[in-house]
Amino acid sequence: MSESYLRVEGISYLVCATQRSGSTLLCELLKGSEVAGVPDEYFEALRTTGLPRQPRQYFPDPVPADIAERLAPTEPGRPEQPGDFEGWFTYVLQRGTSRNGVFGAKMMWNYFDDFRSRVKELPGLGDITFSQALDIIFPQLRIVFVRRRNKVAQAVSLWKAIQTQQWRNEDESSRDDPSVEYHYPALKHLVNELHLWDARWEDWFHATGREPIRVIYEDFVDTRAATLGRVLDALGIDPREPDSHTGPMKRQADDLSLDWVSRFRQDDAENQLTA
Repeated sequence: MSESYLRVEGISYLVCATQRSGSTLLCELLKGSEVAGVPDEYFEALRTTGLPRQPRQYFPDPVPADIAERLAPTEPGRPEQPGDFEGWFTYVLQRGTSRNGVFGAKMMWNYFDDFRSRVKELPGLGDITFSQALDIIFPQLRIVFVRRRNKVAQAVSLWKAIQTQQWRNEDESSRDDPSVEYHYPALKHLVNELHLWDARWEDWFHATGREPIRVIYEDFVDTRAATLGRVLDALGIDPREPDSHTGPMKRQADDLSLDWVSRFRQDDAENQLTA
């Protein structure tokens, strides 16, 4: 096997998660440490469009009309061309690595299949398993798994982000957008998807023997410095300084979100009684 493969020589990790689970907050903390790579969402563009997943692509095709009317139309984009990923991957390995040689990236389940296919298409990696290819590219790979227990609150946050297409919100005063609308079927679908995606991550961890470093959103959001220290320690990374960095991002739950969570639970209970 050729020794010219792209690979990370030092520590590497993937932050595996589902949307609105707190992964962005954790990644901001890791980036802010300046010793844990630059774990951004480098692989979110879908092969079919070259664009990140768009609002209507979170729902079955065809999207129910009452959901589609609340969401922006899907842009066709440009399908990925042969060789595109190799050049992008070369850039990502450089962009995601901090000065001490640590590489980090963030990965969501709903584009992980695309990532697996792309990695297998890199030169020389087509005749081995995806797991073997990962071990060549990232010889010291660790997994950080971020999960949110409250799937209804997570789905509410996701549904609001899908409607507004605003995925990062650091200003609490701008969070209440009058354009967003409550929609029980959309939320029910997203709750089910989030449970499914978490389960798929667990299946992959088990099948490949990759025991993750686990981070639960509800546990870490108010203990950020301690969580950052725990993750760095588990990764074998020496912190640059005492773990006091808390990052600029704020909790995104607001009165509207809390109201929707309560409303969904009531609607869901009523639907189960009439089912």
